[in-house]
Amino acid sequence: MSLSEVCWESPEVKAHLVELAAARNNLAFDDTGTSVDTRSNKGCSAAEQFLGALETLAASLKLEPASRAYRNAFQAHFAELQQREYSVAVLEACLSLSRSGAIWANGQKFDLNQDAEAACFALLDQWEGLLAQLDHLLPPSLEMGLPSAQDELCKLLVSLDARWAEFEHLYILEIMRVQHEAKGLVAKAMEVEEMLSQLEEKIGIDKDQSAEYEFHVGAFVGCISQLNVAANVNRKTFDELTADVWENADALLKMCAIDPDTPLQAVRVIAQEVLQSFEELRQCLRVMRQEDPQLDDLNPQLCHNEDLVKTLMRWEEAWISGARYIQTRPVLGALCKLVPRLLRATQMCSDFASMCANFDAELFLVLPRIVWLTYFESNESLTPLISNLLPHRFVQVPVYAELRQRAGEAQLQRLRRQRSEPALGEALEPELAVLGTDAALRSIQSKFNEVKLVLQGSTGHRNRSDSELVWNLLLQSAVSKGNFDHFDIIPPPKRSTVISAVEDLMLQLESWSLELQRHCAEDWNECTNVLVKCLLCEQALERI
Repeated sequence: MSLSEVCWESPEVKAHLVELAAARNNLAFDDTGTSVDTRSNKGCSAAEQFLGALETLAASLKLEPASRAYRNAFQAHFAELQQREYSVAVLEACLSLSRSGAIWANGQKFDLNQDAEAACFALLDQWEGLLAQLDHLLPPSLEMGLPSAQDELCKLLVSLDARWAEFEHLYILEIMRVQHEAKGLVAKAMEVEEMLSQLEEKIGIDKDQSAEYEFHVGAFVGCISQLNVAANVNRKTFDELTADVWENADALLKMCAIDPDTPLQAVRVIAQEVLQSFEELRQCLRVMRQEDPQLDDLNPQLCHNEDLVKTLMRWEEAWISGARYIQTRPVLGALCKLVPRLLRATQMCSDFASMCANFDAELFLVLPRIVWLTYFESNESLTPLISNLLPHRFVQVPVYAELRQRAGEAQLQRLRRQRSEPALGEALEPELAVLGTDAALRSIQSKFNEVKLVLQGSTGHRNRSDSELVWNLLLQSAVSKGNFDHFDIIPPPKRSTVISAVEDLMLQLESWSLELQRHCAEDWNECTNVLVKCLLCEQALERI
């Protein structure tokens, strides 16, 4: 219908004009007062009413809408094809994209193409022009029968509709592009996993000697690292986890299978979790490939795919533990010495064994005390572990990459958190060599040595070695803090002196235990989790 044929005297048109005027007055704006608020509940509702009033008025004026034929290709976005159907979501997209010029998905920025960006600004100009002119064109001007005002409003509505349809079309195309690229991360991982599975079937048990197999494992881990960055919003890493973690875990388990007496047996559960999480992730992708090969049901916002995200979280947690406690040789050596001492502690002290078996809350108070006692007893062997947890207590110097026996250990530097490891710069990626301890740590070490000598000089029994007896007394004191009934084996003349010395040591030890727990709680919690897993695994084997 031409503008001259519009019936402005129709009661229906007049009513819709009044509705549009009211909706215009109810629009909410952001803090700057220049942009319509579409994000708050109140602002979104007001914008929805205003767009509805625009659509209703255009329909009552019988204005020809711009073609929406493109919607036929986007059934998922437009289940019901209608002539106009102005959406607040499209308006919000226009307002947002005019500021940023990009769509964000899975933490990645996707810049608009030139056509979509031009359509965005064209719609924004038309929208702002419409709002600026409505106050002059709406009643009472129209009720006074001003043809110029009537024609101007019709032109604005027609022009807005054309710009809206153009932007909506290009915006949906951009969304589809972004979704395709986001799903492409999963599709690529599925493709590489399938190639890995086919290669396993082809080479069978010889895969350990296959450079091709190692290459495919590395490619698959690379895909998973990218997928983890995109989907796991709670991740602790970026893309540092590499196939070296898998290779070291696999090699450790092979050594454990060959030599039942190797000290590495103490940490094999960590290696097992690395490989198990790897296989769980592969199985997750296989299921997705079988059930949804085209990824039609996959949410392009990858963080909303619950099963995938949970599997990635388990994978990342297991591989971080593998990188920190298996891949780095000094820490691995410390762990292999600490876990057997903890196992022995459960055998010597029934209370500690009960705490471990029942996972009592008290275990997490007692464990740091025992770790410190073990460190004081043989500090050189546990220094790599303790110095990672409390670096400020140690004098450390960098050892650069060319001096390392294994370049893969450089990865640890990228995985350490800033609070628990000094920043060293990633260009050279040095690791730290410990030269000594600070004065406070030397002081508590000296105190431990003094108490140990007092205990050794006070024991009158010779049916067991003095060192074992002394260790048992200290262990009992750490577990049952404040209870010294177990010192009845000390002859009465020396007992009070010995108890006083041990009580003083335990009092000082408490502050060190708290520091171990609190300096970087996340690091200590992770270490505790590793120790308990290893200990429970060792206990289970002892019962077999």
